[in-house]
Amino acid sequence: MSYSFLKSFYDSMREGLYAFDADGKITHFNPAAQKLLGYEEEELLGKIGHFVFHAHHDNQGLLQCSLYKAFLQNKPYEGEEIFLTKDGRWIDVSIRANPLLEEGVTKGYVVFFWEVPKKCHFENDEAMEELKNRIFQEKSELEESEAFYEQIFETANLGICILDKEGRFVALNSAYGKMYGYSEAELIGKHFNLLVPEILREITQAHHETFLKHEAIAYDGEMESLRKDGKCIHVYASEGLLEHIIGGPYKIMTVFDITQMVEARQIQKEQEAMLVQQNKLAAMGEMIGHIAHQWRQPLNVMNITTLDLKFKHELGTLSGEKLQSALGSIESLTEQMSNTINDFMNFYTPNKEKKDFSVYETVLYATKIVEVQLNNEGITLSLNIDPALKVYGLANELQQVILNLVTNAKDAFRTKEMTTKQICLVAWSRDEHIYLSVEDNAGGIDEALMERIFEPYFTTKGKMQGSGIGLYICSMIMKQSFGGIIKIENITHEDVPIGARFILEFPQSDFLS
Repeated sequence: MSYSFLKSFYDSMREGLYAFDADGKITHFNPAAQKLLGYEEEELLGKIGHFVFHAHHDNQGLLQCSLYKAFLQNKPYEGEEIFLTKDGRWIDVSIRANPLLEEGVTKGYVVFFWEVPKKCHFENDEAMEELKNRIFQEKSELEESEAFYEQIFETANLGICILDKEGRFVALNSAYGKMYGYSEAELIGKHFNLLVPEILREITQAHHETFLKHEAIAYDGEMESLRKDGKCIHVYASEGLLEHIIGGPYKIMTVFDITQMVEARQIQKEQEAMLVQQNKLAAMGEMIGHIAHQWRQPLNVMNITTLDLKFKHELGTLSGEKLQSALGSIESLTEQMSNTINDFMNFYTPNKEKKDFSVYETVLYATKIVEVQLNNEGITLSLNIDPALKVYGLANELQQVILNLVTNAKDAFRTKEMTTKQICLVAWSRDEHIYLSVEDNAGGIDEALMERIFEPYFTTKGKMQGSGIGLYICSMIMKQSFGGIIKIENITHEDVPIGARFILEFPQSDFLS
């Protein structure tokens, strides 16, 4: 139960409630009690209630007061008394009180009271019976409330514990003990560091102290804990303050075991890392193919040039001018091939520094890698992107997404007999977001497959042609690196699919926090 819940319960209850410490001095006086007796809480704090509003205080000493005698005997008390209001009226009240114990020692007393009409006001037995029924009902409601909250504490699936100022357990429910492998008796009076890994004990102790002083905000999150058997478990913990209780403030904590969830999350991370590695290996294979395409033409030209030089040399017709021209051509081609290698090396150079970068330049760089292959297969590539558009993240990872989508579009044309093959990349900004779409006219994707298109190992190319992880990696990059999403839709004409459109949605750089 949170502090706000308990405070609300304390403030809104109908019964008057006051508490006093071991010296009999009042420490709490709730709003209902203030209304019944006419005193403000500040007027009574530190005073002994017997001498202020107990009507019998003139002819009975403190040690003769039935309520105080029950407190000294460490016993509950029930009965009827007469209280004196601030304005001098006498009111009949029913009382129910219980001692507040700490490690078996009585530290104070909590008193509930509510007004009952004076007996002289009743003119017949029927009215008296009605009063008795009302008193009985109110007592029953109070008892039911106590039983209700006690049942919540004991039967909740959440582990619940209460710690004192020194960090010792003063109460815990069975779920809490079961979670850590301890019985209630084994933890009561022990310090909470018993359940904290040694490396975290100094930090948690410092937080406990500052939190109780209102110098730190309540913790709400995951933490590691130790079971009795030494096993480390992961829990989700929330904490709150209980201030209006004798001996307080106390800290109330709720915890639930998330060990299985954390372990599953770790397995998922390992699987994702494996998928990323598989995707890199697959992409490297594709890159080798791209390099082969990029190099084939210059290699052919260099081969023809060298053969021509050899033939002219054998015929004695090789002039110095022709030699220099041929050597210059070979040098230019080797420089072009070297630049190709540099481009691919830069593409795979790890860069984890997020920053604003140009969408247009990134798209231009990524599409340059497949430009030769697209030309060889008769595919036209067009760009419609404002050079001023920027997004925040990792440029090389967006290049990977673009290359993947363009390659998929290129592969989609291989099963189609078409005279016009086109891939178009378009970018725009709207409603604090930037959008980049990759579109083709390769006939679209079966609607039944769209829901699964971003699942790992799902492919529309056939098992021998696709790994099924490319689009999953694209989705993961968009989510984790850019805080964005990727969507798919078909482009239709008169309800007939003519192509596919992948839409990348990014938070606009200016609105990132």
